[in-house]
Amino acid sequence: MSIFYFIIFLIIVVAFFLLIKKLYRNEASVNKRKRKREKRVENYINEAFKIENLQAIKETPQHITLVYPKETLNIKHNNVSQVQDENEEKIDTHFELPTDIQREEVYDYALQHTHFYINHERYDRLKEQNNN
Repeated sequence: MSIFYFIIFLIIVVAFFLLIKKLYRNEASVNKRKRKREKRVENYINEAFKIENLQAIKETPQHITLVYPKETLNIKHNNVSQVQDENEEKIDTHFELPTDIQREEVYDYALQHTHFYINHERYDRLKEQNNN
């Protein structure tokens, strides 16, 4: 009779283990897909919106408009910083996608969490160019 209880116990332990393993595997695969999507969007933003490709800058009270050859971005004032040295120019994208975000919203969400560091001289030149 004790062998029977032992076998029942082993079956329960194995079933519990398989259930936990399946749940973890599903969650891990979802997180992996999410991280890949984050990385693709981040790489796209860093490649498409290089500071060197910036054509014009327009300032409004609500936002700053950055004009690129293929697209125009409306960025909040706190997401654009002016730096002194040209070597410090960069685009910094840091974000983690929330679990309930739709695929169509990923790009806009990433742009909201992107910070543009633009050289002071370049910023003034592109802003003046736009005013003329």
